[in-house]
Amino acid sequence: MFSIGVRLIILPVFISAFAQEPAQTIHGTWIATAGHGQNLQGTWAGNALPEHPDVAEGTWTLASGGEIVIQGTWRAEKNRQGWEGHWTAQTGRGESMAGAWGADVEHWQGKTFQDLLNLTLQQEVSGWWQIGNRQGNWWLKGSQDRDH
Repeated sequence: MFSIGVRLIILPVFISAFAQEPAQTIHGTWIATAGHGQNLQGTWAGNALPEHPDVAEGTWTLASGGEIVIQGTWRAEKNRQGWEGHWTAQTGRGESMAGAWGADVEHWQGKTFQDLLNLTLQQEVSGWWQIGNRQGNWWLKGSQDRDH
């Protein structure tokens, strides 16, 4: 049997050995097409889940004229087709909406969603979005600056 002193030393060592560092939250800006020549823009933030590196979640905003008009959340995970997920949002008037999205990473060599988010710090990452019968493309750019 271990003495109480030895147990108290072993416990923190054991706990720290299994503790995972939280994933870094990446912030950035996005632009998207919305059909008929309409372009959208806003901000985003997200990180992979430490206990599930193939799952990520975050927040996003849509801005118009310098004002935030829609705020939402997103979540994605790796599947056979790549990285796909869903998003939800609320307008300033309290209307809710939801849709799907995916990343175009056919030739990308990263292994986790955090790798994909980190890639936005070096280059634009693109993908598609959909809500009902409306769809378009998006481009993300990450920033080291929290103020984008």
